[in-house]
Amino acid sequence: MRIFISLVLLSSFIFAIERPRQEDYAACFEKNKASILVYEGMQAFALSENLLAVLKTPNQKLNKYVKYDPFLNLYLVRTDFSLFPTKTNDEQNLTRNDWVGIPDANQAYIGHLKYLAQNIHERDRVDFQTKVGQLDDCCCLMIGISLENGAFIGNRYLNHFKKYNDVYWGDIGVDFALRDNKIYVQNVRNNGQFLINDEIVSVDDKNYNDIRLLNEKILFSDRDSTLYFKVLRDNHDVNISTRVFAKNLNEASLQNFGTSFNARNDKPKPANPNYRTSLGLSITPALVVSRVEPGSKAALAGFMVGDKILRLNNQEVRTLQSLQGLLAAGNQFDVLIARKNTNLPVANKQNQSSGDGIFQFFIRLTK
Repeated sequence: MRIFISLVLLSSFIFAIERPRQEDYAACFEKNKASILVYEGMQAFALSENLLAVLKTPNQKLNKYVKYDPFLNLYLVRTDFSLFPTKTNDEQNLTRNDWVGIPDANQAYIGHLKYLAQNIHERDRVDFQTKVGQLDDCCCLMIGISLENGAFIGNRYLNHFKKYNDVYWGDIGVDFALRDNKIYVQNVRNNGQFLINDEIVSVDDKNYNDIRLLNEKILFSDRDSTLYFKVLRDNHDVNISTRVFAKNLNEASLQNFGTSFNARNDKPKPANPNYRTSLGLSITPALVVSRVEPGSKAALAGFMVGDKILRLNNQEVRTLQSLQGLLAAGNQFDVLIARKNTNLPVANKQNQSSGDGIFQFFIRLTK
C-alpha cells in the first residue's frame, strides 16, 4: 500500500504543470501589448480588428460609442483604425489546475480559475489578487478581461457582447435553482407556461444538470428564437416552447458599476411574491390584480387593478400555483372576478347597488 501511494505521489509530481514565472507573463505582455489600450482615459481591449471593449470608470463617459452595456460595465467602440486583437482561448476548456495570469512587465499576477459565474449578475473568479487588465492562459491566449478583487469577464460573455449593436441578453422570464443535482423552476417572472418547482429535463433535446450552462443557453440565444423545454410536472412530462426576449435593462441596477462586481452568493434569493403572466397581468398571492400592462391582452379584455380572481373556466382558484397551472393548460379562459363598485365604469353612480359594493362577473381572456 505504501509503495502504491508513493507511486501515485511520484507520478503527480512528474506530470504536474509547472507554475509559470513572472518572466513568462512579462513575455506575454510584450507579445500582446498592442491589443491593450487606453482609450479616452479608460482601459480598453481589442476584441476584433475594429471593435474595442472599454471598461467604464466612475465619473467618466465616452462621447462616441456603439453601446454601453450596464450588465458588463463595458462600452463597445467601433474604431476607424486597425486593432491587433490577441488570439483567444475558451475559458470553459480550462480546469482549476491550469495556470492563468495577467500580463505585466514588472509584477506577477498568476494563479488558477476559481469558478465560472452562474448568471450575468455574478462574475467569473480567479484565486489570486488581480488588477484591471487582460487575463491570459499560460500560452498567452486571452481568456477574458480581468477586473479588481479576483473577478473577470470571460470570453463567452465578450463574444456575445460584440455580436449586437444594442444591449441584448436573452431571457424567458424564469429563474432556476439547483437541488439534489436537478434543476427546478424557482421563480416565474414573466412566463405563463412554467410553474414553480417544474423540473427541467431537457432544452432543445439536451439534458442539463449545470445551472450555469442552462442560464447561458438562454442568455446567449438569438433574439426571438424559440427554446423547446421538456419539464417534469407532477410526474408527467410537459413540453413547452417559449420565445426568447431581451432581458430587462433595469436588472442591471442590481450590480455594482465600479470595477469590482458581485461575487457568487449561494444563499437563495427571495422570490418575487407577485406572479406576472405573459398576458399582461401581475397578480398578488391573494389573487388580486396589482398591475395591468397597457395595450396587453388583459387590458383589452377589461381587467383592472384591484380585481380579485375567483374562478378560471369554472374551476375555483385558491393559490397562485393553481392559477399558473390553469393558465398554462389552456388558451381561452372565462375568468370570474370580483370588483368593487367604485371601479365600475358606471355613468350615473347614484344608480349603483347599495349592497356590499362588490360585483362578480366573467371576463373572456384569450392567449
